[in-house]
Amino acid sequence: MEVAGLSADTWITVNTAFHLAQTGVGLLIAALALVGYRRRRTRSILALAIGISLLTFVSYLVTLSAVQVLPRMVFPLPGTLTELVGLLVLLYAIVLARRD
Repeated sequence: MEVAGLSADTWITVNTAFHLAQTGVGLLIAALALVGYRRRRTRSILALAIGISLLTFVSYLVTLSAVQVLPRMVFPLPGTLTELVGLLVLLYAIVLARRD
């Protein structure tokens, strides 16, 4: 089946490339936040690094793992839960930063 003139295999390749780019940028941001944490030793920066990691890298790994183990109907759930936890950690980082 073709969509917008591209085959299904091409779309899978494009999707994988975007996921890898998202993961790489997320890891870069998390690494920069960790450098900031090592300088300042503030919990809000550490929470920022953890939240970004959960949203990008960990979520992607959990989703890839879930595809292999869980039935097709529920495999998005663990990735979505990981993203939710990442967002909650980011919210915690923002609240902590406002207190400081």
